Amino acid sequence: MLTETEIAGLREKHYNATLTEIIIQHETLACFRIKPDFPFPNFESGQYTTLGLGFWEPRHKDAIPESNLEEKKLSRLVRRAYSVSHPITDSTSNIFDSKEIDFLEFYIVMVIGNENETPPALTPRLFMLQEGDRLHLGEKFTGDYTIHCMEEIVKNDNSLVIFAGTGTGEGPHNHMIWNLLQQGYKGQIASINCVRYKRDLAYENKYRDLEKKHPNLSYHTLTTRESDTLHNKTYIQDYISSGSFEKKIGREMHPEDTHIFLCGNPSMIGIPKIRDGEKIWPEGQKGVIQIMEERGFTMDYAKQIGNIHYEKYW
Repeated sequence: MLTETEIAGLREKHYNATLTEIIIQHETLACFRIKPDFPFPNFESGQYTTLGLGFWEPRHKDAIPESNLEEKKLSRLVRRAYSVSHPITDSTSNIFDSKEIDFLEFYIVMVIGNENETPPALTPRLFMLQEGDRLHLGEKFTGDYTIHCMEEIVKNDNSLVIFAGTGTGEGPHNHMIWNLLQQGYKGQIASINCVRYKRDLAYENKYRDLEKKHPNLSYHTLTTRESDTLHNKTYIQDYISSGSFEKKIGREMHPEDTHIFLCGNPSMIGIPKIRDGEKIWPEGQKGVIQIMEERGFTMDYAKQIGNIHYEKYW
């Protein structure tokens, strides 16, 4: 076991950021606001970096316990990649000015784990932190899941930009939507989020306020385990393929003026394997990519930029 002095030394050596605020949605879901010691980084909406804590830090009591942790591992960091989310609005429900933010927001769910899996190492430690605690923040921000077609989108006020996410897959979309609104984009924006329970919608109140101030924005929520949806589940794939989404927003989706961003459950996204130029779709229910490609849309692939963009969130 490490002594308190050794732990203090390891924290001093490895930690380079401060947890300034925790916005708890419920016991396993929260937004972490983190201020780096280093100059505020430049990065693109949708990109990610790493968060880290030492194996010496305490873990949440509800998580599956770690057993037989090697002694040499106790002095190391555990790191995981997380997309940067965004608070979107300030206390008056106005869009944040980029110059007013000196923290990075991360939207994180605590993974409890189960006996058949390797115990989760980072999130049970993250959820033990308190405001003012220190941690490691990666200085490199990377990832190709960005609004790389921003200029094309912004110059066309008739564009429709759709963000579809499951759970905390909404995180990078918050940053992208803030970016569009902050730049004064006048085209139509729709965010679709599918979660288990209503309490898992940490950003809903913000978006409901935003809908009132920005008529071009609509926020669509789907739940799968509430009493009224448990036996009548509507997933994002169903919401889109049934025509319900287009009816709700009052327009059809067309390849020439629509961009779709997908992040979250792989079944929702439905990324195909490609063999000799042919797409082999996942078995079972069609994912959004297949649904939309059958309507003439094209997914990003290699250097080919389409109008369906996606992030492999797990």
